[in-house]
Amino acid sequence: MDFESLALPNVDTSNWPVWLAKSWPFIEKWGLVLLACLLIWFLSGLVKRIVTAFGKRVSAKDKSFEGSSWDIASSVARVFALIFMTPLPLGLAGYDWEAIIDRRGPGAFAAIAILVIAVLFANWVARSMRKMGNQAHMRHGADDTLFAFSASLLKYLIFAIAIVLALTQLGFPTASLAALLGGAALAIGLALQDTLKAVAAGVMLAIFRPFRIGDFVTLAGMDGEITDITPFRTTFKQIDNKIVSVTNDKVWGDPLVNHTRQTRRRFDLYFDISYDDNMDHALKTLLDTANEHPRILAKDETWVGVHTLADWSVRLRLRAYVATPEFVQVRADLTKAVKEAFDREGITIPFPHQVNMAYRPHAPAGSEQGPLTSITETDD
Repeated sequence: MDFESLALPNVDTSNWPVWLAKSWPFIEKWGLVLLACLLIWFLSGLVKRIVTAFGKRVSAKDKSFEGSSWDIASSVARVFALIFMTPLPLGLAGYDWEAIIDRRGPGAFAAIAILVIAVLFANWVARSMRKMGNQAHMRHGADDTLFAFSASLLKYLIFAIAIVLALTQLGFPTASLAALLGGAALAIGLALQDTLKAVAAGVMLAIFRPFRIGDFVTLAGMDGEITDITPFRTTFKQIDNKIVSVTNDKVWGDPLVNHTRQTRRRFDLYFDISYDDNMDHALKTLLDTANEHPRILAKDETWVGVHTLADWSVRLRLRAYVATPEFVQVRADLTKAVKEAFDREGITIPFPHQVNMAYRPHAPAGSEQGPLTSITETDD
């Protein structure tokens, strides 16, 4: 089909200005080209939406879609849709679009097929490796963190190879493509130094494994349970169920606290008593209350002592060991139990006192001079 022979409305330009009548064929031709470009832009966007909708349907509901392989595939699909539909504006502009289709059409279909197969295969490989890691973790207690990292790395690698193969199907020479990719890699490497640092840090995290998936850690000043690690970022879930993502270079470079690496954990609790109370009696009450809790481990290692003599109280310190998963609950239980025990034994938990002194610098003649003192008690 010759786009130039399309039956267009015959516009009478005899009454038009000469310059406009002479320019009308040019305006008509390139106006159609512009409309064709807008049309293929809309259709390529529709292709992206279809791929995105399909990817969200097949992806796990608890996984973030942004940055996933399906998210990347939707953008790449739009690019290839634009390439596939370029014969339309080219034909309207006067080029031999049939020859272009004969020459590039099979390659375009092959490129799209390669990308679709690569996305499906990469996701299948990633899911299989993660499933294998979960099974090894449940059956043999193996660390599944390396499986998760390798799955993400392999998925991105498969997708990168697929893009190169798709470009070769579109007619890009292999040698020129290799040189182009080399130059692009150098430019991208200079522009994305932080991203490359994150990838390098991700490799180090996968090798040395300072934490595992499921560990409760402190990263970037925040606490949470590790849920995933990829070549670019580490994801953890906070106690209030918020998901936080931190780039791997931050994880590797900043101090990291792993709260669950050890099977047991020690907590330190502080309690204030009045200076008028018997310290030995308070320490014995504190020790007995702690050891009476059934979840306290190694009761012979439970320790109590005077921590400091504060301005308005004597501060006692309790150290005890508990199973790591039960740390928060046992700490809360003991805090409540100690308060109740102190109440039963008549041990006072004091509060700060503030004394304000007021003076009369000039008293009237014949009146008594002296300070006016007021005492105000306030809770801390």
